[in-house]
Amino acid sequence: MNIAIMGATSHIAKGLIDRFLQSRKDHIYLFSRSAGKIQNFLAAINASANENYTICTNYQTFSSFSYDVIINCVGVGTLNKLRRNFRLYFSVTEEFDNMAIAYLCNSCRNALYISLSSGAVYGRKFSTSAQEGSVNRLQVNHVIPEDYYGIVRINAEAKHRAHCDFRIIDLRIFSYFSRYIDLADGYFITDVMEAILSNKVLVTNNTNIVRDYLHPEDLFAMVVKCIHAGKLNQAYDVNSSVPVAKQEIIEYFASEYGLKYKKLDFSEDVSATGEKSNYYSTSNFASKIGYIPQFSSMDTIKDEAKYILPDNSTV
Repeated sequence: MNIAIMGATSHIAKGLIDRFLQSRKDHIYLFSRSAGKIQNFLAAINASANENYTICTNYQTFSSFSYDVIINCVGVGTLNKLRRNFRLYFSVTEEFDNMAIAYLCNSCRNALYISLSSGAVYGRKFSTSAQEGSVNRLQVNHVIPEDYYGIVRINAEAKHRAHCDFRIIDLRIFSYFSRYIDLADGYFITDVMEAILSNKVLVTNNTNIVRDYLHPEDLFAMVVKCIHAGKLNQAYDVNSSVPVAKQEIIEYFASEYGLKYKKLDFSEDVSATGEKSNYYSTSNFASKIGYIPQFSSMDTIKDEAKYILPDNSTV
């Protein structure tokens, strides 16, 4: 197959690219405005000599090629990189989403479009996990910046469902961790990595948040399930087998890597999409197309941290 990956230098795209190139079954078109970043990544994974990819730095040529699958990994970055320019949530999402849909309309109506969505569709409050019947309660007269991204993702998903004649699948990802993560992203898990690498004390609060870290292998497996699922227009929550609490993460890295930490009584800075104490889903709707996660969130962290942190055998 010919597979287009939009946003090829994003964290989540890199794991997919690595696995597609390892399989050597398909040709992937890597779309990004930075050829240098893609080439550096391909060299880092020893894939420079692989002939199963084409680097494309001009999105204006997107409709010039023929694709069986389009995977939209484009994002605007984390709160640290966004610099509170929340308009980008709307403009960037619309630009690339419309590009993919235009391709389906004008070039190949049978191609599959996979859009990487977010658990943010369920809203900014996660006192409990998301479920099949969860409702996003939006105060329409008091919309705040923490609502913006969820609104953007709901809008995109609703637009996709309206194009019911096309094969469009939204994959809602709650948290994702891999060896390719940018340690400057400002997430709790990157703060842990940074503290160990810098031999500094991790300062955190007493709130024991719960997260669902999707393993790169499970995400790739889900993408493959979508490719072979026939004509579908649907959204799926993509989960690990078991979420993980912050305290379990801290205890593991303290034991295995010598993490030093201090818990204080304070409120964490609110993320770009609001405070989420239980940011995961218990929906297993994806099992209808055969997706069964093989890795827990803790498996993900253990497996991928080994590529970021020094050998822990000396700790």
